[in-house]
Amino acid sequence: MGRLRAAAWACVGFLGTAPLAACDDRAAALSPPPSPRGAASAPCSVLRAESPPEPPAARGAMTLPALIEQVRPVVVTVTTLRAPSFPDGRAGPALPFDGRVQRVERAIGSGFVIAEEGLVLTSDHVIGDAFGIEVQLSDERAFEATVVGRDPTLDVALLKLLGAGSLRVASLGSSAPVRPGDGVIVIGSPFGLGPTVTRGIISATSRPMGTGNLDGFLQTDAAINPGNSGGPLFDATGQVIGIATAIHADGRGISFALPIDEVLEILPELRETGRVDRGRIGISFQEVTSQLARVLRLPGRMGALITEVEPEGPGSRLGFRPGDVITSVEGHRVEHARELARMLRRAKPGDEVELIYKRDGADRRATMKLDPSAPHEPSSSWRALEDRAPRDAEQPPFGVLASDALEGARIESIAPRSPAAGRLEVGDVVLDLNGAPVRGGADLTARLGAAAHKDLLLRVRRHGAPRYLAVPAR
Repeated sequence: MGRLRAAAWACVGFLGTAPLAACDDRAAALSPPPSPRGAASAPCSVLRAESPPEPPAARGAMTLPALIEQVRPVVVTVTTLRAPSFPDGRAGPALPFDGRVQRVERAIGSGFVIAEEGLVLTSDHVIGDAFGIEVQLSDERAFEATVVGRDPTLDVALLKLLGAGSLRVASLGSSAPVRPGDGVIVIGSPFGLGPTVTRGIISATSRPMGTGNLDGFLQTDAAINPGNSGGPLFDATGQVIGIATAIHADGRGISFALPIDEVLEILPELRETGRVDRGRIGISFQEVTSQLARVLRLPGRMGALITEVEPEGPGSRLGFRPGDVITSVEGHRVEHARELARMLRRAKPGDEVELIYKRDGADRRATMKLDPSAPHEPSSSWRALEDRAPRDAEQPPFGVLASDALEGARIESIAPRSPAAGRLEVGDVVLDLNGAPVRGGADLTARLGAAAHKDLLLRVRRHGAPRYLAVPAR
C-alpha cells in the first residue's frame, strides 16, 4: 500500500493494514429476504435520498451543529479482540496455552448503522481476524456483533448487532455527483477517544493510489486518524457518500474514503452470501504515463499496462505478456487502469470478456473466460491461534494467570477467548478484587476460581495509575 496507512487503532500495539480497492436496488441490498411463504418483504429500513441523486449544493445544507446532531446517532464504535502470533514476552510461570506469555490486542475502529434491525457497515481491516466484536452506539449501549459478510477487495465488512432493534439508520447518498470543493464531515472514534467530528472538503475524486484493488477513492482534507476506519464520510446534507479508509503516511490533510456507490453495488451479494464472488483475469496492471506511452508507441496516455501474468491463469492461457496494453473491454474504451479494475470488479466467474490490447504498436483481440477468485484465507496468526490454542484447551479461572507482585498480583497471561480478554492487560497489577485486597498470584487465582460465573470488580494498577475494571462472567 506504499505510503498509505489504514485508519484503525489498537490499544496494545496493533495497527491493521487496509488492502488498497435503492429503495429499488438499494432497498434490495438492505431489506430482509422475503419469508418462505411468499409474504411481501419488509419495507426498506434505510433512510436514503430519492433517485436520481442531486448535487449536495442543490439540496440545501443545514447548519453544522444541526447536521452533527442529526447524524451522530448512526455512527458507532467497533471494538475487536484479536490474538497475535504469540510474541515473546517477559518470563512468567508455565502456561497451559503453548507455554508462552500471550497478549490480547484490542483494536478500535468506527462504523455506521444501515438497517434498523442492527446492520452495521465498517472496513474489513477493522475486523481483521477478530475473535470478538463489540459495537457501541452513540447512546453508549453496547452489543456483541457477528460478521454477516466481508469483502477484502473493497475493504468492507457487514456486521449484525445481536439483540438490537429499532435503531437510527444512516441516509445513504451517492458519491457520483460529488465534486472537489464540496463540504464534508467525518465522525468516528480516533484513537479510541469516542465520537469525534472533523470537517473539510472533497480534495479530489477518483483518486488513483496504485493499490490494484480500487483506484477511485475520494480524497478529503477532513482529519482522519487511526480509529476512524470504517466510519462515515457525510456530505453537507447528512448523507453518507463514503467510508473512511486510509491516511497518507507522509502528509497532513490527505485522507481517503471509499465511495459509497462502490459499496452499494456489492451489498446485496454481501448480505445474502457473506462474500462477493468476482471473476479473476490473472494479470496485474498499472496506469500508462506519458513517458511510457512514447516508449510503447501509443498515441497518448491510454489503457492499462500489464506488469505481471499469473502462471496458469486466464491471461496466461491466452498468451498475454508483460508490456501488453489493454485498451478496450467489451467494446468500452479503457482510458485509465482504474477503469479496467472497475470493469473487472463487476465481472463474475465464468463470464466471457472480449478484450482489445496492443503489442508492439499493433491491436490484438482476445476473448477470455474468467476464473473464480481465490477465497479469503485467515491470516497465519489466526491459523497459529487455532493450531496452538484450541477451544477445548484447559484454561485457568477467567482465563488469566498471575504472579506475585510487590502489591497484589501481576497479570502474566490472558487467554484470547476468556472473559478477561480485552479488559485486563498483561502487566496489570490487580490490587483489589470485589473490594478486598489481593495478596499475590495464588490468592488471585483461588478467588477467581471461587467467583466462576460471577461479575467481577477489580482495582488494578496500569502504567503506574490505579483504575477500576469490570469483568463480566460468561
